[in-house]
Amino acid sequence: MKKYGLMLLLSFSISMQLLAQNPIITNIYTADPTARVYNGKLYIYPSHDVPWNPEWEKLGAVKEGHGHVMTDYHAFSTTDLVNYTDHGVIVAQKDVPWGNKVGYGMWAPCITDKDGKYYYYFPNTPADKSGFRQIGLATATQPEGPFTIEPNYIKGLKGIDPNPFIDDDGQAYMYWGGGKGNSLKVIKLTADMKAIEGETMAIENLPQEYKEGPFVFKRNGLYYLTFPHNKDTKNSTEEIGYAIGKSPLGPFEYKGTIMDRFEDCWTNHHSIVEYKKQWYMFYHHNDISKAGNLRSVAVDSLFFEADGSIRKVIPTLRGVGLTSASDTIQIDRYSHIHNAEIGFVHQAGIPEWKITKAQKDSWVQYNSVDFDIKPKYVKLKLKHTGQKGWIEIRENSKNGPLIAKALVDTTNDKWQTVKAKLDHKPKGTLNLVCVFESDAEMELDWVLFSKK
Repeated sequence: MKKYGLMLLLSFSISMQLLAQNPIITNIYTADPTARVYNGKLYIYPSHDVPWNPEWEKLGAVKEGHGHVMTDYHAFSTTDLVNYTDHGVIVAQKDVPWGNKVGYGMWAPCITDKDGKYYYYFPNTPADKSGFRQIGLATATQPEGPFTIEPNYIKGLKGIDPNPFIDDDGQAYMYWGGGKGNSLKVIKLTADMKAIEGETMAIENLPQEYKEGPFVFKRNGLYYLTFPHNKDTKNSTEEIGYAIGKSPLGPFEYKGTIMDRFEDCWTNHHSIVEYKKQWYMFYHHNDISKAGNLRSVAVDSLFFEADGSIRKVIPTLRGVGLTSASDTIQIDRYSHIHNAEIGFVHQAGIPEWKITKAQKDSWVQYNSVDFDIKPKYVKLKLKHTGQKGWIEIRENSKNGPLIAKALVDTTNDKWQTVKAKLDHKPKGTLNLVCVFESDAEMELDWVLFSKK
């Protein structure tokens, strides 16, 4: 009972810390997110990156050359795409009956539901050394668990990145990647979702390069096969492409790129979901760690053209969801920036960013702030090394209505909180623009509206 009580307290605490900006999860490193909608909530099922611990070698563990180390899986949920609750560990390598207890190979998982039951598929290193990765299954009657792990892996699904898809007629399919041939694969699942049936098919007519992480969804009668791919797993990063077919087994016609390659993070892995009449793309980047094997989940809106093609998604720091004006607004998770940069206030633990190198003619814009309160003041946490400067808070653009103007003297390179009275009281949902005028560089951490 003590263990579960602690888990509940941890879940509540983390849900209060996570906000609407990218990355959306900062209490642990996460990657490869599968997003699903269950019971009116949006759930995220990512993998969990951890740093390698040399002490594990004493237990017989072997560090693989790619550097990805995963020990378990968490589940997260949200109702507003702003506050995320961590439901804790739902499956761990130590509990997998058929798995290597020191394999650290629990890579990208995926989940689906059928007839009131949830089926969670995951790759893992087998204890019997029968292959690079095998795909196992855990089941539950609630989307956050508890999950029961099947005693053995699913025979015939050797590989990584499982993606189950159930068509409208109830037939389930499994897509997966990895292995030889640079091909994604698909096969039918049995009615109980625990085995395969028929022959494995390699999906053809896709880019002739390495592919992994398939994610399939259906919209307006069309089947969308989306996947990361790159030309050289050692020397290039992954872009996310997509193909469209009229059957879950294809043939699929390649259509192009959904998200461009990152220059500084050599993997990407995603999912696409509709929630409250808006489509979203969840993916990962190394925003916090700056290391390719310690990644963090992010989300941005996704849109379709009239012909069914997918508009390219441009990654943002702002992310999605409304931010309440009564919350601390982390302005460094901007929508647009001009003549300024971002850096870390501190990086240990849960990171905190800042706007830095802001001076004359610098501005930063933060979209979608909901003025559900009637504030009288604005507070800004900042640093200033000059003798005179100010920050203007404006509505919707750098030349928009002036909300407030905060005068700033030197802070002697120490963080201080400056307060200014509002000249104009904003209403509804709008974009905030902070305009800097200074004789020296200024740094800004956050903005907060208040009644006193």
